[in-house]
Amino acid sequence: MKEKLRRFSLCLLFCQAGLALVPSEKIFGEVGKKISLPCRDSRKEELQNIQWNKDGEMFVKYNKMGKSHGKAEDPSSITSAGKRFNVQHRTSCNLETNEVKLIDSGIFTCLIQGVLEKTVELIVFEVLAEPSDTLIMTENLTLSVKSSIRTFDVSWLKDGVKIRDGPSLEMTNVMIEQSGIYTCHIRMKDGAETRLSKTISVKGFKPTPTIVYMSGKQPITLPFIFNFKVRESPLLDGIRAVEGDIKYISSTNKTEETLKVTSGAACWPSKCEPKADPEDLSYRVLRPKSGRYHLEIVLQIANRDRRLQRDVCVTSLTVSTSDDHIVSESNVTLLCNVNCIGKDSRLCWHHVNKSYEICGLPGKEKLAKNITIVPETSGNWTCGVFTGDKRLASINLTLEMPLGFLSSPLFWVTVVVGVIVFLLIVTILTIMIARHRRVRRARYRAWLIENLHHHRRCECDYKGFSPQRLRHNV
Repeated sequence: MKEKLRRFSLCLLFCQAGLALVPSEKIFGEVGKKISLPCRDSRKEELQNIQWNKDGEMFVKYNKMGKSHGKAEDPSSITSAGKRFNVQHRTSCNLETNEVKLIDSGIFTCLIQGVLEKTVELIVFEVLAEPSDTLIMTENLTLSVKSSIRTFDVSWLKDGVKIRDGPSLEMTNVMIEQSGIYTCHIRMKDGAETRLSKTISVKGFKPTPTIVYMSGKQPITLPFIFNFKVRESPLLDGIRAVEGDIKYISSTNKTEETLKVTSGAACWPSKCEPKADPEDLSYRVLRPKSGRYHLEIVLQIANRDRRLQRDVCVTSLTVSTSDDHIVSESNVTLLCNVNCIGKDSRLCWHHVNKSYEICGLPGKEKLAKNITIVPETSGNWTCGVFTGDKRLASINLTLEMPLGFLSSPLFWVTVVVGVIVFLLIVTILTIMIARHRRVRRARYRAWLIENLHHHRRCECDYKGFSPQRLRHNV
């Protein structure tokens, strides 16, 4: 009889211990964050005898003698787990910590005055970002979840949009557009779930046009704009510039300029003004050449280096005709060329008479337009580069309507003969006018002599007719 009673008592104790380890709720925690394990509703009186057990063993205890704690959280640690956990308010008896760790996962039981009050299960997760949560563009990123338990499902979301299922998320060659908040949605087998977030920041240069259109010999700017203050030091998140340069690579691999780096901050020697935009490393070319320029910079974060580079094409738009000798009613081809063009851009010929307008295929660097030289097709033609309805660059070509008879050989023979006849007539008229003038002068002289002979015997006073003076004038 005593033996049966003894067995019954042991069985009862075992059942009580087992029931004590059955959690009434789950508490999810994230490594490094604050948690609070609830014990019971708040009471007015302050309790003196409070004990929290973890996995059946004493973890933290408060009594008249003060606070005591159980075993250390790991063999190599001198500080016990109880020193990180505290019961802040003796009325609620909640167990709290400001920095939870993975090893804190387990089943916690709260005992007040030796009576079991509540049992909760703490499950701690950690979202890891490799190599770090701050990256340089073109690096690879791996997000994963670590926990003391293994039976859970994971989905990954970015900015609230689901992107993948699985315990890890791998991305290669990340760009700054992939910066954002990544959320890990964890679902347990019993239906419990939680969400943990990780902010990923990718540093590098912003997306800017890779084609710059040149107008004559006007200066141009090659865009090189970053999403952090690359010109200032110390730089955000420990990112620093190491070196960099710009080269013209179309004909020769010639270095145009080399970055000036001071304590991790960078600028072009010709543009190191302190008031400049700290995120702008664009380079101004005073005498641009059509072709490709290569911009390069080496950035460093922690012990990782990354070489970032981009090419910018400086392009000029040219127009011409297939025949320099244009005559009326002849067929001519209008040619428009550009040395580089975006895949979504296209060349278009425009004219006042819109029925003659034509556009090429997207991404094509040449466009030809066949026309017949008539009054309707003469005037200004414009070739432009368009992306959608937006005109990026344009250049004009003027076609003058030629006179048809000017191209006839008979016309030029007639002109030559006409000129000769005209000169001959002018010569004859000149000779005749000169001869007529000589005749008139001779007659005038004869009349004066005859008059002199008729009146030479006349005597005149000093106011009268003077034959001597007349003779002298003759």
